[in-house]
Amino acid sequence: MGFFAMIASMLLGMLFLVIGVSRRKQKGWPIILTALGTVFVLIAVYLGWPK
Repeated sequence: MGFFAMIASMLLGMLFLVIGVSRRKQKGWPIILTALGTVFVLIAVYLGWPK
């Protein structure tokens, strides 16, 4: 279950980062999407870290 959560978090994070960076000229949502994408990627790194 944790593996699938890690993969899903990584894919969602990368998607949000790509959308946020590609639309950075607009105001509001790209900043939120970039921050949310960063959080998802950090969660995926935490879940993938060997314990």
